[in-house]
Amino acid sequence: MARESKSTRGTNHNRAWLWGRHAVMETLRAGRWIPFEVAVSPRCPPEITQEVYQYTQQHSVALIKECDADLAKRCRSEEHQGIAVRLPEYPYASFDELCGTVNVWLVLDRIHDSHNFGAMVRSAVGLGVEAVLVGETKQSAINRQVVQSSAGAVNLLPIARVANLVKAMDSLRDRGMKIVAASEKAEHTIFAADLRPPIAIIIGNEGHGVDAALLERCTLPVRIPMANHLGSLNAAVAAGIVCYEVLRQKSEGRKQNDE
Repeated sequence: MARESKSTRGTNHNRAWLWGRHAVMETLRAGRWIPFEVAVSPRCPPEITQEVYQYTQQHSVALIKECDADLAKRCRSEEHQGIAVRLPEYPYASFDELCGTVNVWLVLDRIHDSHNFGAMVRSAVGLGVEAVLVGETKQSAINRQVVQSSAGAVNLLPIARVANLVKAMDSLRDRGMKIVAASEKAEHTIFAADLRPPIAIIIGNEGHGVDAALLERCTLPVRIPMANHLGSLNAAVAAGIVCYEVLRQKSEGRKQNDE
């Protein structure tokens, strides 16, 4: 049974806290990332508070009721909208378990910016990517900024984390999957390449692009055609464009088969 409490378990460090109604409720409703505790204040609408109460009872999660000012101190933000949760580490999925079932991967190579990371996950969910893969090092963790910039999408598809992305790409390639990396120096554009699944799309670091060892594993590097000499796009924008082209080609192939 849930319990009401005036104290928290462990640290109150703001990195462990997620706040804001949309982000919190998406996380709770998904049921994958169970918090240590949920804190609500009178600013939270009654229907949301009731839903939270039912959730905490069902999952045996501590429920804390306090005033707006105390909740702001807890998460170190005045923008909590009357609700916050303290979370454990994100429950990453198993790459090995996903290998045989996922046909469209988005592989993120050393994405440092949390907002970019979240935006990529949001695009992935909206554009039919089935799973996201990241490395364990030199990669933004899934934190509050990632959850909020993804609009809660981190709860809607599996995100796996591996120690070595190169070995992971070898494993996917051995299974017959296309390995495609976005690179401004690539000869072929996304429109000239066959991007129909099964496919893994690699998006590289914001400043340095895709690691050379990963490029060597590619079936085909591709570039997004540009209207001028701007150079490269923001990593999150590039990810959205390439994922959309994969979805378009997949849909066109299905349409042709139906005809």
